[in-house]
This record gives sequence, structure tokens and C-alpha cells, in this order.
Amino acid sequence: MPRTIKMYYGGFENEEMFNADQWFATGMYKPRNIEADGGASNVTMLRSKPLPFKAHQHAELPLIASSELRDEFPELDRSVLLDNPPDLSHRIRYAYSAFAEPNKPEDYYYLYLDLAGRRFAVTFSRDAQSGENLTGKAVKEIIGDYASQAEHRKAFAEIDEFERKAR
Repeated sequence: MPRTIKMYYGGFENEEMFNADQWFATGMYKPRNIEADGGASNVTMLRSKPLPFKAHQHAELPLIASSELRDEFPELDRSVLLDNPPDLSHRIRYAYSAFAEPNKPEDYYYLYLDLAGRRFAVTFSRDAQSGENLTGKAVKEIIGDYASQAEHRKAFAEIDEFERKAR
């Protein structure tokens, strides 16, 4: 008999799980093996094929980024994002997915920004079924050579290369 896939949902304060088999059986998601023993997470998973972004969603990204930056880095000048919004479509990277509620998955993304000589990774989510409802979640500055930020440094290197070739 196949093993049932149980997943947590909601924030860290919630300790309830639900049967998420249907999301893995269809192939929409696959396990995210990040546990110390190599096992699959029961909080996050990976989307097999993230939904494409629409033009109006790309247009929302500067606003989402500015809002998150305002909250965490109020000293930062965000005017370039608002006064002359840049095309940020090539700066999005899928990160992981999780359930907001039972059978209500959200896909999480990083938006990589260079502002005032500093680098930031803005985390935002969207409804996994409709692709709508982009919501800012967090922002962190990418500094130093920390192992925990290696994925972000790699993404910035890819973006730098893309932009260098585009010039």
C-alpha cells in the first residue's frame, strides 16, 4: 500500500497536517529533499512546472519589492522602483511551494534586486492554482560569503551575466 504524504499548512504556529497525496500524484509537485537525513520536507515541496508570469504581474513586482524594502530597510531610497519601474522579469527565480491551507498551495519566488550598491532577495508568493495574488513576504540583504546565501549569489551571477550579454 502506498505511503500517504502528509504536509503541514499555514504558518509555524500550526501543527496540523493534512493528506496532500493528490498534489504529488498528479505530478504538479515533487518532494523537496532538504532534511538532514536526506528525507523530504513535510512543510515545503517543489513545483514541477511553475506557472508563467503575465505582464500585469511583472508590473506589480516593483511595488511589492518597494513595500518589503520599506518595512525592512526604511533608509533605502526606493524611488527608482516607483518613479521609473524597471523590467524585473529576468530577476525572478522560483524557490519552493507550501500550503497556506489544506489543498491551497502557494508558490514562492525570489526577486533579486540591486539598489544603491546593495543586493537584496525579496521573497513573494502567488496562488499556485490561479497564478494570481502576488504577495510580498520578506526581504533580506545578500552580503558576505555565507554558505546560507550561496544560492542567492549564484542567482545574482546568472543575472549579471544575462544583463552583460543584453547590453
